[in-house]
Amino acid sequence: MRVMLVNTPFIELYGPIKIAAGRYFPLGLGYIAAVLKKEGHQVRIIDPEAEGLDYSDIRKIFRDFSPDIVGLSSATPNFSQACRIAHIAGEENVATVILGGTHASSVPELVLTKCADIDLVAIGEGEGIMSELCAGKPLQEINGVAYRKAGKIQLTAPRAFISDVNSLPFPARELVDLKSYRPNTYVDRGEKSATLITSRGCPSRCVFCASHTTLGRKFRAHSPEYVLREMEYLIDRYDIKHFIFNDDTFTMNKNRVIEICSLILQKNMKINWYCFARVDTLDRELLSLMIKAGCNSIGLGIESGDESILKNLKKGVTLGQSRRAMQICNELGIETFAFFILGSPGETLDSAQRTISFSKEIKPTLAFFNMMVPYPGTEAFNDLNLNSQEISNWEDFVAIGTTSAVHSSSIPKDELQRLVSKANCSFYLRPLQIYQILKHIRTWRRLKIYMLGGYGLLLQILRLKKG
Repeated sequence: MRVMLVNTPFIELYGPIKIAAGRYFPLGLGYIAAVLKKEGHQVRIIDPEAEGLDYSDIRKIFRDFSPDIVGLSSATPNFSQACRIAHIAGEENVATVILGGTHASSVPELVLTKCADIDLVAIGEGEGIMSELCAGKPLQEINGVAYRKAGKIQLTAPRAFISDVNSLPFPARELVDLKSYRPNTYVDRGEKSATLITSRGCPSRCVFCASHTTLGRKFRAHSPEYVLREMEYLIDRYDIKHFIFNDDTFTMNKNRVIEICSLILQKNMKINWYCFARVDTLDRELLSLMIKAGCNSIGLGIESGDESILKNLKKGVTLGQSRRAMQICNELGIETFAFFILGSPGETLDSAQRTISFSKEIKPTLAFFNMMVPYPGTEAFNDLNLNSQEISNWEDFVAIGTTSAVHSSSIPKDELQRLVSKANCSFYLRPLQIYQILKHIRTWRRLKIYMLGGYGLLLQILRLKKG
């Protein structure tokens, strides 16, 4: 089979801050490509945004490659772009067009109803689905798909998640030019960088997260040895110096992190890395080891400075835990990026102000204030009794965008947008905070990168301030 995998464009939906946004290799497509290549199929990955391709370029690639199957990956906001690419594929006589990702997994019937050019929806992990599809297995026998038959939408039985993720080959990064990718400005170290996902599934029950629709709730992780082999491969082949772990929570299993760090130190790897963590998974012992093994920055989902809002979000952490984790990080000198949500269920202007005050109290290096987005597949979406068939503004479902998608609090849309602008101004326009940022900058290149990010944030603030 000839298979074309397409990473649907997204970045334009960010608004002015897009100039500070990174472009990351699509790891999900990379794993699927690696599995299909291993089975003898001809596979290509195209990433229009990273490669600077427009829709006419995509059409030409389809025409030249003549794929039997086109696999598209999209999130909620860029669903319409995925539909446009699917239409091009149909015009170029591609036999089967399949859409995967969180949006597709959350609302498969909507996808098939709204987009006639999509033939099949992958629900959950895509490796096995694509493997069976390429092998010619009848659709009704492939678990985890939705398709049309005799004018009606059919859903097959749910697909079991991959239990042994160590059985997967490394993502097929060789199918792209890794030089086309770069990190977000806030994690860019000015060195050759690569992303990894070392685990799948998250047992947390946050009402705003839809990752469970594609990866499930059971934590399944690559072994430390697998992780180190992949890192060594990236170092040897691409001279990577900086790693970005894109796991939902890299620190979910403390012992696994200790083993990974110990192996890095044993092998004397001269690297640095970034990861996401929950505040209730960190302690001084673990953070000290992580820093020793090259971790120089960490992202923490703080979400709110109000206990009642944290309970509404079902985050499962307390303000005290956030304080303690941030205090340890600051004492150890690691760069911290704290993420907050404004406009959560039950949010008021008073609770939002407590979040802004809390962001300054705990002293992260950078703070990111995002608007609440009730994505399909989340409890927040279901609680609002939203009918996905009636929603037409999917492009507004962007947490760091400039337009509030759907209200989930009593704060009006325009006021929420101005509130995000106010939060950024209140946090960053302080001499102490400017010093907090500058003390982590060691090179002129890093300063230049941060200035670009600051300029993008300024443009975003001005856009949001208009409401």
